Amino acid sequence: GATYNENKELVLSFGIPTNNLSNMTIVIDPGHGYCKSSTLFDPGAVGFITEYEANSGIAKELESQLKALGANVIRIKTDSDFVLTAQRPAYGRGYGCDLFISIHSNKIPGNPSVRGTEVYYFTPYSQPLAAAISSQIADYFTNNVYSDGADKNRGAKWSYYWVTLQQDFPSIMIETGFVTNEEDALAMANAEHQKN
Repeated sequence: GATYNENKELVLSFGIPTNNLSNMTIVIDPGHGYCKSSTLFDPGAVGFITEYEANSGIAKELESQLKALGANVIRIKTDSDFVLTAQRPAYGRGYGCDLFISIHSNKIPGNPSVRGTEVYYFTPYSQPLAAAISSQIADYFTNNVYSDGADKNRGAKWSYYWVTLQQDFPSIMIETGFVTNEEDALAMANAEHQKN
């Protein structure tokens, strides 16, 4: 960050990387919901389940687990509050965000065999987190969901989504799985899989 102090001097501040979540502020965005207007609910992708069902369940579980590890967690209440998608990271910045995680689910209509996890990032310092999360979720699906034990880690991918463009804190968008693939969708809708 860059600010001016009371003496009109430029002050540059740099976050110190840490493995400790205690006192870290993490903002979680369950993708879609009230993201376009205060009266129109966007369910996201529709397949065997609706995307928002999965996003919301996973976000609530993630919030609970991160809080248990000592993090200060703000979950954007996309089920009741209107926060424009493009403004969600700025909303997080207002809380002194150290990390921004947007949770989504993928779809490919007409091709139900496509499955797997991918995580998007924009800044180079968000890439290691994106790669690690994609790998971890894919490993879980390989060992606990997929009947054929396939590795469907689609990896960390660079892109410029609204929720990944932040320059002052790591921000990623997780595409947990495909709502158009039955195995992915049923796992993402299952409370036990959401927890794990």
